[in-house]
Amino acid sequence: MDIKRFWKETFGGFVLKNILIAIAIFVALAWIALFAMDYYTNHGDYEVVPDLRGSYVEEAENILAKQGLFVQVIDSVYVRNKKLGTIIDQIPAPNSNVKNNRAIYLIINSRQVRQVTLPDVSDVSYRQADAMLQSIGLVIGSVKYAPSDYKDLVLEVKYNDRVMLAGSRLPEGSTVVLVVGNGLGATQVDVPALKGLALEVASEEILSAQLVVGTIEYDTPPSDDEADYFIYRQRPGARNTVNTGTSIDIFLTKDKLRLNEIFEEDVKAVDKEEVFF
Repeated sequence: MDIKRFWKETFGGFVLKNILIAIAIFVALAWIALFAMDYYTNHGDYEVVPDLRGSYVEEAENILAKQGLFVQVIDSVYVRNKKLGTIIDQIPAPNSNVKNNRAIYLIINSRQVRQVTLPDVSDVSYRQADAMLQSIGLVIGSVKYAPSDYKDLVLEVKYNDRVMLAGSRLPEGSTVVLVVGNGLGATQVDVPALKGLALEVASEEILSAQLVVGTIEYDTPPSDDEADYFIYRQRPGARNTVNTGTSIDIFLTKDKLRLNEIFEEDVKAVDKEEVFF
């Protein structure tokens, strides 16, 4: 059979011809699509991501803009030994290859120092206080000693020359000063007379003399009526000479007759035992 006749006059030639035409059209369209995709995606054309860590976001924006890239901050953390506001990490990583107009995701260091809560370190040892403060990111810059009966117990925490109470908020990494007891009073003072005073007034007298309120004992347990009690006895007794920082034990009663029953022993007694008045 003649080939020309086969293509023009036979049904088989007609079908085969259309199949070949369809295949040719499909191949042409696929080639065009691939070419267009390469053109649209800039196939083989990419940018190398620079290392932005340690830079500020504004600096990163200028650097990336020159490469047709842009930044997007996705998280903020606090790293104490890094500059505030600088870039800590980035995605994609430095030296990665990316297409033009791609976002570079940034994790930055917080622009503000994190605040920490000062724990209660009063009346704990210096070693324990040191560990507690370091655990939350505070630094002990120096230790100052003050009169106290108890050696190496913390009396105060100071920050910028101010006494800080437990619960105060301080910037992490702050340097504080610990005021610690030296175990001995710095000077000699006379013990004030406390007989007949209420507990609150007596406490003020003790503190003003640079002494410390020690044991507080009631002859009968109070029942929300502490204000009705008064001091009938103290230890050491009035006019004894003691070191500043010495504890003064006080004993309270509501029975006014006890004031007449208690007598004052010689405050100059050799044995320096308890003095009643």
